[in-house]
Amino acid sequence: MKWSDAYATGIDRIDDQHKMIFKMTEDFRSALDEGHGERAYGDMLRSLDLYVRTHFGYEEACMTEYRCPAAAANKASHDRFAQVLAGFLERYAASGFDRTEARNLVDTMDHWLAEHICRIDVRLKERV
Repeated sequence: MKWSDAYATGIDRIDDQHKMIFKMTEDFRSALDEGHGERAYGDMLRSLDLYVRTHFGYEEACMTEYRCPAAAANKASHDRFAQVLAGFLERYAASGFDRTEARNLVDTMDHWLAEHICRIDVRLKERV
């Protein structure tokens, strides 16, 4: 999945962070396709975990600051995604790399990026 201006929120720092997550997901999909997924999977999960802890907090603060009507839905969606990611991390810690699980992560990320950013995050544009 590629970044598009349709995903822009009007806040450069958020958009730059979103572009980074699109690139991470794209790079990880390429690593899987090239047979290097096992090496990259743990790093991808750790990067996503860091992303969740830093980006989500910043984005939620912006939504509050700009009084975005999507703020509550954004927080709830972030909380659900954090739980999904925690499941991936737990399964990886328990069982190690699994190609099907890794593909599922990429599919989950693509769905998350399309749904969350396009449906919720872009509502910041209305307020900035």
